[in-house]
Amino acid sequence: MVLIEILGGEGEIGGNKILLEHKGTRIFLDFGMSFKQNGLFFSEFLNPRKCSGLGDLFEFGLLPDMEGIYREDYLAHMGRLPEERSVDAVFLSHAHADHAQYIHFLRWDIPVYCTGASKIILGCLQDTGSNTFSDLIDVCEAFRFYTNRNGGLSRVDRKKEDYIHKRDLCVMEENKKISIGSIEVEMVPVDHSLPGACGFIIYTDEGNIVYTGDIRFHGLNGHLSRRFVEKARDARPKWMLCEGTRIDSDHRDSEAEVQKKISELISRSEGMVFVEHPIRDIDRTNSILNAAKENGRHFTIPLKLAHLVESLGPHCPFCLDDVKILAPRKKWGLISKTGMAQEQVDQDYAKWERDYIYRPNSITCEDLRGSPAGYVVSMSMWEIGQLADIKPAGALWIKSSCEPFCEEMELDEARKMNWLEHFGIGHENAHASGHASGEELREMIRDIRPEILIPVHTERVDMFEDLCRHIKNAD
Repeated sequence: MVLIEILGGEGEIGGNKILLEHKGTRIFLDFGMSFKQNGLFFSEFLNPRKCSGLGDLFEFGLLPDMEGIYREDYLAHMGRLPEERSVDAVFLSHAHADHAQYIHFLRWDIPVYCTGASKIILGCLQDTGSNTFSDLIDVCEAFRFYTNRNGGLSRVDRKKEDYIHKRDLCVMEENKKISIGSIEVEMVPVDHSLPGACGFIIYTDEGNIVYTGDIRFHGLNGHLSRRFVEKARDARPKWMLCEGTRIDSDHRDSEAEVQKKISELISRSEGMVFVEHPIRDIDRTNSILNAAKENGRHFTIPLKLAHLVESLGPHCPFCLDDVKILAPRKKWGLISKTGMAQEQVDQDYAKWERDYIYRPNSITCEDLRGSPAGYVVSMSMWEIGQLADIKPAGALWIKSSCEPFCEEMELDEARKMNWLEHFGIGHENAHASGHASGEELREMIRDIRPEILIPVHTERVDMFEDLCRHIKNAD
């Protein structure tokens, strides 16, 4: 018997945690953070407390309280006894937080299967993340002590290698099935708003299962999603776990049109152009780069994006030498001071950042201020404070990201508009979603023709009811 339990992602967009069980084999499809549930109780400045172990996450329904899947260091801190591992593997569709963030809390001996690009992105998130919960590639045991050279107790940190455990992150290849107990899993790449996204086809002797992950057809790699539909149809699935983020919208987006619009907006701007975009959406970053080139401008990116681009290597359609790297003022702001020793400047930056601030293509806010019409700058609320250093005149801000969908995002948007008004910066929009439209989803479902349709990653489950009836009538 195949059991499918939706422990996250039902009636909400994101937070996917889907447990499959067949003849004693148990696997998770994704293990993400629920933005909706988290937003009910927490915010940017109020987070689940690490000191409570898993307690706050269980208390407020952010994690399912089930045995055999969580880190023993957290369980021990909560007074729980060690538990036998109860899950054989996690299959990660992509590295967005709502699908991958809570891997941090999982036992480090549970294998995590993903694409090569997803593994790289997880590594970058761990390298650059300020989030307390960022043990994605390896795990540093928490709440542990060791005997120091003075005979006293010290708390474990990442300098103590004996307490660092590598996760078993297994890179999946296309057209190669992975056998886990009584099931086989095939990874099939799809188009989404970051590299390495995929869906899965799960094979069992009681029927096959298709999981779309997050999918779109209008990006630069839409052919991947169309190939996924073909493979999923050929598998003749009994069950289909289908994302439905935009089931209520029939507007068909186009990444090519986004690039065209950004290019037109740049061409009409006499001053500096800032573009707000998802930092890990490499397709969008490439669109902005091309639009900047079309207008004879340099595209400038922040340090985190520079680290991601270089780490992705062949998974990225451009290289780091194609862009400028903005080295911002941080901490004491010594990078803008003349005659400062490098060792003093370095202390303003995290270790991973230091490799990027001295590159031949690295620039500062002073460079931007000296030639405002020569640049297109990647910008977000995380970097917006640099406007006080750049002091742009006659500039344009292009929002190339989704509209606010929660109160906290609406507050951030209002603050951003205050900054833009203060500096007299114009505002335009140019965006395409990372998800398929409602009509594209319906076409996909009709083409794959599962016996049982299970909507996930959607707030409009009701809009799938007609599709379910269509499938039954067709049979």
